Amino acid sequence: MKLRTLAALTAVLACSSPAVKADQRAVAPRTAQTPRPAPRPADTRPTKLGPAGERAQLLREAADQLDKAAVALDRGNKNIAEQLFSTAELLIGPEALAALAPLFREGAPPRVTTPTAKIDPSAPPQPKVAGSSEADDEAAKVALPKADVASLTGTLMIDGKTANAYGLVTLEPASGKWKPRTPKQVVIEQRGREFLPSLVAISVGSTVSFPNFDTVFHNVFSTSPLGAFDLGLYKAGEAREYTFPKEGIVRLGCNLHANMSAYIAVVSAPAYVVTDDKGNFAFRRIAPGKYKLRAWSVKSKTPITQDIVVKSGKNELSIGVTADAPAGPMPDKFGGKRG
Repeated sequence: MKLRTLAALTAVLACSSPAVKADQRAVAPRTAQTPRPAPRPADTRPTKLGPAGERAQLLREAADQLDKAAVALDRGNKNIAEQLFSTAELLIGPEALAALAPLFREGAPPRVTTPTAKIDPSAPPQPKVAGSSEADDEAAKVALPKADVASLTGTLMIDGKTANAYGLVTLEPASGKWKPRTPKQVVIEQRGREFLPSLVAISVGSTVSFPNFDTVFHNVFSTSPLGAFDLGLYKAGEAREYTFPKEGIVRLGCNLHANMSAYIAVVSAPAYVVTDDKGNFAFRRIAPGKYKLRAWSVKSKTPITQDIVVKSGKNELSIGVTADAPAGPMPDKFGGKRG
C-alpha cells in the first residue's frame, strides 16, 4: 500500500505546483545495495522569498507531512496519519489534497468543512457547567404560570453515596404533551486545554459553537451515534459549530489532547437542570402533577427513569443512579484506545 500511497501523493503535489522538484518527492527507502546518491548542489534559492518561493516552501513542508502521513498509515496508525494529513491541508489548502482525504479519513466521524468564524479573544471564560430551562425562560422573559406553582429540590446519589459529580435531571408531563422548547445558540470553548462548560444541557435542534482560545490547535469530535462529527484542526481565535438534532447524551473529545472531555445533554423535555458538583438540583417553578423524571450523571452510561408526583408547595427527592460508565480517556476518533 505504501508505494501506491506515495505515488498518489506525488501525483497530487505535481498537479498542485510544477515548481516542486523530483528530488523533493517521496521516494522508496535506500537499501544497503542502493548506490549512495551524488551530493546535491549548493542551495541557490534566494534568502528573501517572493510569492512563488513562499508557495514552494509551503509545498515542500506539506510534502514532508504527507510522506510521514503515508508511513503512519502503512503502519496502521490511522490517527497519527490523519493528523499529519490535516497539517498538510493547513499548509496548502484542503482543495489541493481533496482526492486523498478519503484515504486518511475513512472510519472517522463525518467531517465539518464549513469555514471557521473569527471570535472575540477577550471574551470571558464560560462556566464549568450550564443548562437550566428556568434560567432560559427568565432570559427570554417568559411569563410565569398563573396556576398553582410547586418546587422540586433534591440530590443525585451514585451507587447509594453522594454523587460528587455533575449530572442532569429532566421532567416531562406524564400526559406526554408539551410545547417543544425553542432551539438556542450555545458556546463550549476550548480554554486552558479543557472544555468549558464540561457539561451543558440544550434543547433539541440547538447549535453549539466551539471557539479555540488556546495557543495550540484543537480538534473537537464526537463518535456518538446521536451526533457524530469531526470539526478538524483550527487555531486560536477561530470557531466552528454543529447543530444537534437528536435527543441524548453526546460525549465530546479533542483528538489531539486525550485528557479533554465534555458532555452535551440534548433534551426534548420542557424542564431540565444541570446539577452542581455534589449532585444537587432544583426546580423552582413547576406545575403540580404527575411527571416522568430522567436522571443521569457524568459517571453513568445512560439515564434512569422514574414516575413521580409533584404536590403543591415544596417537594424533595433523592434520586439514585449508577457509576457504570467506562473510566479513562475516550477513544480517538477512529476508535483507537488512548491513555
